[in-house]
Amino acid sequence: MRIKNRLLQLITVLPLLWILGSGCNKILDVKSSNLINESNAWSSINDARSALLGTYGLLRTALAENEANWLYGELRSGPFVAMNRPDLDAIINNKLNQSHDLLAEVSNWRKFYAVINSANLFIERSGEIMQKDPQYTKLNNSVDIAQMKAIIGITYFYMVRIWGDVPLLTKSYDGTFPQIPRSEAKAVLKFAEDQLKEAAPVLPYVYGDPNASYFPGFYYGADIFTWASALVTRNAAYAYLAHIAAWDNRYLDASVYADFVLNNGGRSGIVASTTFDLTRSDGFFLGQSSYQVFSLGFSWVDGEATPTGHIENLTLASPLIPRANPAIYIPDNRIVQIFTEPGDERFYIDPVTGTAYSSYFSNASSDLIIFSKIKVVGSGGVQQNTAGQTTNVLTKYSSPVIFTRLEEIKLLKAEALTVLGQRQDALDILNGLRANRGIKTEIITTDNLLEDIFRERQRELLGEAWGWYDQVRYKQIKNDDAAFNALRSKGGIYWPVAQEVMDNNPQIRQTEYWK
Repeated sequence: MRIKNRLLQLITVLPLLWILGSGCNKILDVKSSNLINESNAWSSINDARSALLGTYGLLRTALAENEANWLYGELRSGPFVAMNRPDLDAIINNKLNQSHDLLAEVSNWRKFYAVINSANLFIERSGEIMQKDPQYTKLNNSVDIAQMKAIIGITYFYMVRIWGDVPLLTKSYDGTFPQIPRSEAKAVLKFAEDQLKEAAPVLPYVYGDPNASYFPGFYYGADIFTWASALVTRNAAYAYLAHIAAWDNRYLDASVYADFVLNNGGRSGIVASTTFDLTRSDGFFLGQSSYQVFSLGFSWVDGEATPTGHIENLTLASPLIPRANPAIYIPDNRIVQIFTEPGDERFYIDPVTGTAYSSYFSNASSDLIIFSKIKVVGSGGVQQNTAGQTTNVLTKYSSPVIFTRLEEIKLLKAEALTVLGQRQDALDILNGLRANRGIKTEIITTDNLLEDIFRERQRELLGEAWGWYDQVRYKQIKNDDAAFNALRSKGGIYWPVAQEVMDNNPQIRQTEYWK
């Protein structure tokens, strides 16, 4: 059994990984696992491994539970429509203060603070292991601490994009949580960037490679294939740094950080994906691979596949799974507004025959088109009988939560170059990506280049939890939408803070827009 996936099952916390509540005074009442006895914590290399991977598991929980990653990043003001789901409809239409259990749950930041507390605790305590277990070397500890600093930066970045101002914690807490107010988003974002910048030079490009020039050898007994994209690498850290800078409207920094990934991606095994590999059920989204830059996996082989926590739980239906209708879908009139180019392998309609061709959608010629770009059902396919009927009794999915890939970083680079005035270089990147998706017509003019780049981001990254964040960045760059500017000035681009958070910490105030 692969060490990576087995240990990533640690989504409950050990006694040494106390979880912070959502601004609560008391730590969440979570039962201990049987992996480490509290009295023996921080004594062996196995303790380090469990604590490290347990923190990654907590991040996976924060992003996957309730399909939160896609609720935050994909649904708001996007092309999807909810089918018989008032809670999802409220998210799509930015009515986030409606009374729905789902909205209350994903408005609560407690899971993210669980990640931060766990990572801070690792940084504070893991050095003790070197005095007790000679197998745990100083370099091993330095790399592990760098990962935890990166995870702290990553987690705060997610929180700033979701809630804006959030409390800033720089150390772990056991038993009680300090009642502190929200820090300004810009200060938290600066802290997140500093954590990643400090971590990046210490992080390796790969883990588990005996031939690596830096940090060679198996990592916790596992090889390079085991750890592909499952841990934060140097390239992953710079990918996050690029997005932090772009979110902060510092596009020169964003361009430099993106360049680092584009110039060094091969050292981590990061390569481009064909449309076929991106959309087949046993391709890019099956398991974890270096192509994904950084991802949080759900291995089918190791029994981690789940019926929830994946976009497939929202988008798939018959004939791919035994469900009549999806929870969300994109109406056909919106699909043809998004995909307008002849020959686009993702979706296009033959102008002569009127036939729809698509690798992003199933039932492309029916009344209800199913978004099936991501469709890792079970071990990477759909089981059918001879009549073509699905045979899954309980549908489970094993696609990981993925942050980014090479095409996304290239589009971010093009975005940065456009803002910086290097429009021809940005156009060359854009046309290269379009050609890789079967579009033969080049864009010649740069008159509407920013719009063209963001339209391409929508086509290429549909379903990958970028849509809302892209809208925010685009409108901030253009700065010509009075309604959006008013929304942003009052914090309407963020999620409201859960009532539970405010009940347990009087220092927390609701965002102005959601009062």
